[in-house]
Amino acid sequence: MHAEEECIYPEDRFKVAAVFKRARLSRNAYDVEFRIVEADKKIRWLRIFGRPRFTEQGGFCGYEGAIIDITEQKVITERLLKREATYRSMADNSVEALNRSQKSEERFVHLTTHSSDWYWETDESDRFTFLPNGKQRPSGLPPAQLIGKRRIDLAVDPNAPALREYLRKVERREAFENLRYRTQGSTPGTTRVVNISGAPFFEHGVFRGYRGTGRDVTDEVERTNELARLARENTAIIENSPDIMAVLDEDGNYLRISEAAFEILGYGAREFLGRHFLEFIHPDDAAIGSEALSGCKRHKRFASEFEARWNQRRGGIVHLSTFLRWSAAENLLYLTSRDITERCNAQAALKQSRDEIASMLESIGDAFFAIDKHWRIKYVNSKAANLAGADREDALGKTLWEVVPQIRNSPTADFYRRAMENRQPVFFEAYSPVVKAWIEVRAYPNADGLLVSFYDISARRVAELAVRQSESRLRDVIQLTPAGYLRCAADSCIVDVNIALCQIAGYAREDLVGQPLDQLFPGCPWQEALFGRHSDDVAHALEVAIHHQDGHEVPVLFNGRIERDGDGRALSFTAFLTDITNRKQSEMHMQHLATHDSLTGLPNRAYLHAHVEGMLGRDGASVPFAVMFIDLDRFKEVNDSFGHEAGDLLLREVARRLRTPLREEDLMVRLGGDEFVIVVPCEAPREAGAAVARALLDSLAEPVNIAGHELHVTASIGISVFPDDGHGKELLFQNADTAMYRAKAARRNAYRFFEPDMSVQVKTRMTLDVALRHALRRNEFALHFQPRINLQTLEISGMEALLRWKHPEFGTVPPAEFIGIAEESGLIETIGMWALEEACMQGAALMRRLGRPLRISVNVSARQLQAPDFADRVSAALRAGAMDAQLLELELTESTLIEDLDRSASLLKELKALGVAIAVDDFGTGYSNLAYLRRFPLDVLKLDRSFLVQQDEGISNVAFIKAFVDMAHALGLAVVAEGVESPEVLEFLCRTACDEGQGYLFAEPMPVDAVEAYLSAWLAGALPAPAALL
Repeated sequence: MHAEEECIYPEDRFKVAAVFKRARLSRNAYDVEFRIVEADKKIRWLRIFGRPRFTEQGGFCGYEGAIIDITEQKVITERLLKREATYRSMADNSVEALNRSQKSEERFVHLTTHSSDWYWETDESDRFTFLPNGKQRPSGLPPAQLIGKRRIDLAVDPNAPALREYLRKVERREAFENLRYRTQGSTPGTTRVVNISGAPFFEHGVFRGYRGTGRDVTDEVERTNELARLARENTAIIENSPDIMAVLDEDGNYLRISEAAFEILGYGAREFLGRHFLEFIHPDDAAIGSEALSGCKRHKRFASEFEARWNQRRGGIVHLSTFLRWSAAENLLYLTSRDITERCNAQAALKQSRDEIASMLESIGDAFFAIDKHWRIKYVNSKAANLAGADREDALGKTLWEVVPQIRNSPTADFYRRAMENRQPVFFEAYSPVVKAWIEVRAYPNADGLLVSFYDISARRVAELAVRQSESRLRDVIQLTPAGYLRCAADSCIVDVNIALCQIAGYAREDLVGQPLDQLFPGCPWQEALFGRHSDDVAHALEVAIHHQDGHEVPVLFNGRIERDGDGRALSFTAFLTDITNRKQSEMHMQHLATHDSLTGLPNRAYLHAHVEGMLGRDGASVPFAVMFIDLDRFKEVNDSFGHEAGDLLLREVARRLRTPLREEDLMVRLGGDEFVIVVPCEAPREAGAAVARALLDSLAEPVNIAGHELHVTASIGISVFPDDGHGKELLFQNADTAMYRAKAARRNAYRFFEPDMSVQVKTRMTLDVALRHALRRNEFALHFQPRINLQTLEISGMEALLRWKHPEFGTVPPAEFIGIAEESGLIETIGMWALEEACMQGAALMRRLGRPLRISVNVSARQLQAPDFADRVSAALRAGAMDAQLLELELTESTLIEDLDRSASLLKELKALGVAIAVDDFGTGYSNLAYLRRFPLDVLKLDRSFLVQQDEGISNVAFIKAFVDMAHALGLAVVAEGVESPEVLEFLCRTACDEGQGYLFAEPMPVDAVEAYLSAWLAGALPAPAALL
């Protein structure tokens, strides 16, 4: 009602606003009468009735209804009231006043007879005493049959709410307005709807009956019902249409829009209301939409249609075909938009394909044209048009004979006709009077006509002459070629050489011609075989060495051919020799690269294997040595946070530092990635290995500055000793690797020697791996739930679903022992989906039993996120559990998100589209990068329990937690603290405005039946509220 408020009568504005507000809040229908002030200052009475509208999500989106002009009814009612007052006054006046009253009565009867409203009177018993003679009556019966009857006797339903209200008013002697009921019609079986208003009248204080007005509103009711039906049909059409349908005001602002807008553009309906439709069109196409709107407004055209690009909320672009229709009667615009993105993309792809083909045909060396069955030119490239002396654009659509009439009766035309008639390709050469040159033509029939290519072969004919002439120049070519040229007679004497060979061998030409071949190839074993009767005629790519004049050898690639007579005897020998000195040097370099790491220059895996095999195979192999496997801690996070270039710089610096404390006889190898191996030969490998390991860790103690970032690098070292831990290199490597992983698992930045029980632990992991593969099928998994507390209200706000495994033999297996195995084996994807589905099913059932919404938080692994249909699986789990998506929270680790930023961003948008919340579980424990917080659509950051456990150590963690909470709130994110285990920590978190917390202070993780009992007791007040913990 905002736009109409200015024209509402000032005294009625508050009443109207209150009615609309009450209808919106109660979601009930509204019906109100009020006055408006027209432009000419006249006052009219209106009645507006209808209902508020809401979206499927429950959001308010406007009102719908009808407006009726009731000015005439109000005027008659006022006149009746004035007439009654006049009668009372005239009862005590003179005969003259009586005469005036009679004249007034006549005018009144005339008015009520011809008015659409009628006047009525009833006596003390509610029986009609007066009715007009006109057609307007409270029933279709004549007045004579109505006088003396009660109103309720004429009603179709005496118990109708309006009649019950009427009888209550009459009993209380109260006035009433706009009571509507259905009465008998003029013919049997018909009914009419009437609307009555009235007030009691008295004589000398004694109640005498009622007087009032009425109106037949049957047509109005039927129109209203029809409008409501049409509105429902239109709403169903709009809401179920795949196209966007909207109603706009005359300026182009959205008044209403269908849900298809969310599917296509990603905006909710409320985001459109009140905004101009041009705001959603791509800026480059806004002028198109503006022109369409201007056409409707300026020229009052019936409709305008345009195609434009529209912006999606997620940043994408869609192509929409929009139909804009003007309704002069309603002073509104109706907009319909259809998604034509696929069509536009297909058209663009087709255009690109055509452009590529045209570009290819333009770039080929041949002239090319295409004609249809009627000899009309469909395509001609620039070269063909130029050779024909025709304008390319002008030639299109004309017949071949119109463009080149000279060939119509030529042999060329006969070839074309033969190809067209026989549907067989033809190839021919001919002299073209058009091109004035010899051409080679290829004509290929296709379904539409012919494809013809031709090119000028005059150059080829000239080339034949040039070949003959080139023989005289061949000598010059041989002399100038960069490859060495050599020609020998059958007696192996050199007959000819070129300049390049002289440069390769370091001789002058006269020092070689006439000399035996072994001057260049002394003692060459292949000469005799080369000139033998049964040798091959061609020697190809032989690597030999030329004896240089200064004594050194020059490697060359030898390619030669023997000329023989009819008896197979060699007559001469011709060869070309290429200096391959640079290639040989490159091969040596490649050999180095094959055994060394290109990034650090260290020996590589192949070198390591050969070196250790040599140590084990040499005489006196009993000399002990230590094998040290080194892996940098959390190196991947450096790559993910600062890029691979920074990671490479870090690896070079680490390699330099690790090499510093080593001896010359120690071998350091880079296996790849962030893994290094050091082999230390020594008499006491355990003592020496420990000393070297400490020195290596110390070498990394100082921070490393990479691209302006100060990085603290640590490493985990595993050590195996020969011969104590194995006699073969593979076993030594395996045991060192096992020890390294134990060092990493223990606390990182440490070293461990291999111990036999480590193999037992490996076997234990393998046993768990096998058992884990059967656990799901045997129903050994269960979910436990740990409540989460809102730290501002200290009420339970949700629960985290935690996976538990109870093995029939091993008992309860801690998650820390089997989650890693599940990750490595790939089982985590199946187990994780089971946990998600169970959490949705159990959580939704629990909330239904409790009658209270609670957010259920579920952990998601990296392997689950890698599934291309993960969002679809989440949606299916929600449907299967009948759970509201807004009550599901997915917990992802920070390291998982930054593994593939683009993939993570795309997936999170899909998940947010479902309505689920997204939480980051370990933010702040690694190489945290705040940049992605803005990039990802997150809802919650979880504060790791390690910060709370350590927060008594000093102000640093306290300051960090406060900064953490402030930063999250500044980004619009909630903070959930894990591991709340003491009242002091709870009080501290409340002071820092932390949003939620969970931990053993509140409750430990419980099975679903136990947590249901816990929550029921808490809701019933049988348990102390969390506030009591402070």
